[in-house]
Amino acid sequence: MNPPKPIPFKPPSVVPPLSYDFQAWQEIDPALIPRLRFAYGDTYAVGYLSVTFAAPKTGKSLLALSEAIDAATGRGFLTGRPSEPIRVLYYNAEDDLAVIQGRVCAVLQAWNIPQSEIAGRLFVVSGVTEESPVVLIEGLKGEIVEPAFQALSDLIKREGIDLEIFDPLQDLSQSPETNEVFRALGGRIRALASDTGAAVGLIHHTRKPSPGIMPTLDDGRGGSALRGVARFNRLLVPMTEAEGAKAGVDDFRRYFRIGEAESNFAPPSSDRNRWFEKTSEVIANGENVATIRPWTWPDAFIDITVSDTCRVRAAIAARDAPPRENSQAGDWAGKIVAAVLGLDLAKPSDKAKVKALLKKWIETDVLRVETLPHGDKGKTSPCVVAGENSPAVHE
Repeated sequence: MNPPKPIPFKPPSVVPPLSYDFQAWQEIDPALIPRLRFAYGDTYAVGYLSVTFAAPKTGKSLLALSEAIDAATGRGFLTGRPSEPIRVLYYNAEDDLAVIQGRVCAVLQAWNIPQSEIAGRLFVVSGVTEESPVVLIEGLKGEIVEPAFQALSDLIKREGIDLEIFDPLQDLSQSPETNEVFRALGGRIRALASDTGAAVGLIHHTRKPSPGIMPTLDDGRGGSALRGVARFNRLLVPMTEAEGAKAGVDDFRRYFRIGEAESNFAPPSSDRNRWFEKTSEVIANGENVATIRPWTWPDAFIDITVSDTCRVRAAIAARDAPPRENSQAGDWAGKIVAAVLGLDLAKPSDKAKVKALLKKWIETDVLRVETLPHGDKGKTSPCVVAGENSPAVHE
């Protein structure tokens, strides 16, 4: 047996020493510090990456396209704040061009906007129809496709595009959905935004949620790395069946909300939430096309006067046997409220309104819950009686 050959000695390569030139603070004029600017709304910041996370079928593509059109027209039909029209690129990697065009026409029709307001300003692209779809990262190790980024950079600068929205992220990648891949891709997209001075938005799927568990921003597919490289993150949350019952809507599946940047733990009725309803428009070719509209959580007191409150309080006080607090009871107090106000408890919206009114009146002591004898068997039950707070006194 031959002895192993000795390994030849290789001197270590010489690594040039690092040098950092960090500067100490010098006096500056705070007025000259550049302020954060937004291309559209309060999500798409100039020179930064923003990510919208949502589960499939929530309404993310409908929202993204509506935002693109709102930005291109400057109408502010989603934000309530008209602004200067800007040039927008909307790239959809999942749908055919005809589908996207139909959705554009549905949005324009819903808001009575002529096509002339988006002509020359809105770029609508289908990654399905295009011969060369956009791929930004590929390979098992996640190699950035620099020619694609260079082509996008050239397009943005050549056409003066202010906002680009890519929908969805998964179709821009041909690499595994890992933290490392999305960290590299997110960082390169952020660099694209910084280099071009444009705002870039990504639409990204969340993982399939567990039953009964509300998703969070950390549930984005591929881990949390993408969230870390974005300046703004938001999560689209579908309405739950329980929320639908509280709101009194006919079909809770048609509604979703945008949480605040990062996490939003406000209750669904809070003003901090922005709600949308999925609707549809019949466009000129006869097709029924989905779109969205802003929706406001119903305010039970919006049309309730002091006089209405006094009449309800008086009707409950006049009862020989106080009505029950339990909405399942045959003599529920809500039936008196509905009768006085002319509401129909068979309608989910009216029943939800009655429940909200009762809750608030009890909280403010217009009405009061007391445990009283009920029936002829010596039983007691929580009943609703008039409270000490008489609205008539404050008129």
